[in-house]
Amino acid sequence: MFKSILVPIDFSESASQVVRLAVQVARAGGGKLTLLHVGMAPGAQAVETYGVPVSAVLPELYDQLAKEGLHVLQRLGREEVPEDVEWRAVARDGYAADEILAEVGTGAYDLLVMGTHGRRGLTRAVLGSVTEHVIREAKVPVLVTK
Repeated sequence: MFKSILVPIDFSESASQVVRLAVQVARAGGGKLTLLHVGMAPGAQAVETYGVPVSAVLPELYDQLAKEGLHVLQRLGREEVPEDVEWRAVARDGYAADEILAEVGTGAYDLLVMGTHGRRGLTRAVLGSVTEHVIREAKVPVLVTK
C-alpha cells in the first residue's frame, strides 16, 4: 500500500475531489498526505508595466500571494481531510510541473494523486499540460482523476 502520498493542488473547482480521492487511498493503506500548492515564481510570467516586470515593481505582492496560497491550502486540508488521516501542507514557488517533480525527487513519496485540471486552449497547446509532464517524468505511480 501507499504510505506517503503527494497531492498537488491548484485550487481549481475539482481540488476538493482530488483531496477526497487521496484520503480514500491513504485510509486504505494507513498512509499520510502532503498537500502541495505551487505558486507562480516572481518573474515567471511575462507581465510588465511600462516595460518593467511586475516582479521588480511589487515583490511584496508575491510574498503576500505565497502566504495566502499556504493559508488556503491549510484551510482545504482542514475541511477535506478527516482527523484520522495524517496530513501536512507545503507551498512552493516556481513552475508547477518542475516543483511537483522536485518534491517527488526528495524520495519522500510513493504515490502522486492529481487532477487533470489546469490550463486549457491555446495556453495548454503552447505550454503543455502540467499533469502530462508529471506523468511522463515522475519516478512514482501517478493516480489521475477528473
